[in-house]
Amino acid sequence: MYAHLYNTDTMGSLFRSEGMALCQLFLQSESAYTCVSELGELGLVQFRDLNPDVNAFQRKFVNEVRRCDEMERKLRYLEREIRKDGIPVLDTGENPEAPMPREMIDLEVSIIVNLISS
Repeated sequence: MYAHLYNTDTMGSLFRSEGMALCQLFLQSESAYTCVSELGELGLVQFRDLNPDVNAFQRKFVNEVRRCDEMERKLRYLEREIRKDGIPVLDTGENPEAPMPREMIDLEVSIIVNLISS
């Protein structure tokens, strides 16, 4: 995987003129999720697709991406319904940390339970 790493000394926004380095990362598949998640949360990395010709359905983590998209859709629905009922929603402006894959199942179940009980 190739990644553009941004210089943290000039980090303010992701403009092309900011210093960056092109790096190639070799990650073991067991630790790839955690490493990419941590790098993404730092906001200092831009990843380059090394397989642009590969169909989205042929990619290795397509099922995980679909699950995340589905959970995001359900959460947007819940937020819309909460706002429609006039209940205030606290917006801290921060993104939560990415859950570990084993935590995804618990999140999915809790979202489904909340949807059913509402």
